[in-house]
This record gives sequence, C-alpha cells and structure tokens, in this order.
Amino acid sequence: MMTLHPSPPQHRPATRRRCGPALFRQAHTGSSLIEVLVAILVLSIGLLGVAGLAAASLRYSQGGWARASVASGLSDLADRVRTNPGADTTAYEFDKTKPGTKYTYADQRADLESGQVTISTDCMADGTACDATELAAFHMTEWRLAMDRNMPGSAVWVSGQRDEGYQATLMWFDKSFVQSDGTTLDTSATCTAAMTGVAARQCCPADAAVSAGVRCTNMTIVP
Repeated sequence: MMTLHPSPPQHRPATRRRCGPALFRQAHTGSSLIEVLVAILVLSIGLLGVAGLAAASLRYSQGGWARASVASGLSDLADRVRTNPGADTTAYEFDKTKPGTKYTYADQRADLESGQVTISTDCMADGTACDATELAAFHMTEWRLAMDRNMPGSAVWVSGQRDEGYQATLMWFDKSFVQSDGTTLDTSATCTAAMTGVAARQCCPADAAVSAGVRCTNMTIVP
C-alpha cells in the first residue's frame, strides 16, 4: 500500500523593495534642477557685473577724451596769445560791457549752433594784413570754432588781462555728470575768490550762468 506524503510548502522569495538606482536617479534629478537654478543665478550676477564694468569703462574713456580735448584747447589759446605780444592787455578778454556781447554758456551755444559765430577778417589769408587787435579777434573766433568742432557742446570764457595773466575757461556739457541717483544732472560750483586748488580749477564763472550738466576747467595763461 502506497503512503502519500504531502509535499512541503514552497516558499516564494520575498520581494525586495528597489532602493538602488531608480530612487537614486529620482533624487539625483531633483538636485540637478537646484544646481541649474543656482548656476543661472550665479551667471546672472556675473553678467550684471560685466555690464557695470562696461558702463564704467565707457564713462572713464569719455572722461579721458574730454580731459585731452581740454588740455589741447587751452594750450592752443596760450600759443595764440604768445604769438601776438603787441595786442592790448585785454584784447583776449570777454568784454561784458560791449553792447551785443553774448557771453553766457547758453547764448554762446545758441550762436555756435546757428552759425552766427564767423570770422570777419581772416588774418591767415594771402594778402591780408591784420594789426594786433584784429589778430586777437581772429584768434578768439577761430579758437571758439575749433573748440566747437573738437568738443561738441563746448563754450569758452576768458577774463583777466595779459600783464597779470588771462583766466581761460572751457565749458562743456557732459551727460554723465550726474548726482548720486545716477539720473539727475549735477551742477558745477560757481567760482569765488576764496576757492583754491582743485575747486578753483573746476568751478564755472558766475557770469557764464552754466546750466546743469555743464563742467568747467580753468587755466591761467601768462604770456
């Protein structure tokens, strides 16, 4: 007689929870997004810094151009005064008492832009003989026109007299001459007798009545 023995129960292997590559990939995907956002933030800050440096470089280059033009222009006037030793002591001064004289910054710019500043007697033309007074007038007009060409937005001012030294001033509009808010045009200080040093070299003559955004540079010319 055959005896049937029940087969032993079969145990299925326990299902293991996958905690390896799949979950790692999910976690890694989340951290990559954060890294990308941080990288974008860092890149944006860097680009803003580069833009700021470019703007500052442009302002400095414009300032260098202005300083070079001012130095060249004032040296040009000094040479003209020295080449005309026979001129009257006030031949190169702006005569405010002369009727019709326009000497403020705004009036000078208006005359230059409208073409009203012209040379009446060209002392450099062949066959033209000018006396010392005519040569001084020619020098001043030619100098003003040259400064207008080389330094747009400029005007000039000359005071004093030859034996004590002329005080020559170049005035020009500078759109980068702004206050701390970065947008409002600043105003140059008005010259006073008490000013010395840098302040005296960068102030504007009171009678020139300069507007906001106009810079001035002064130099004493002693023939």
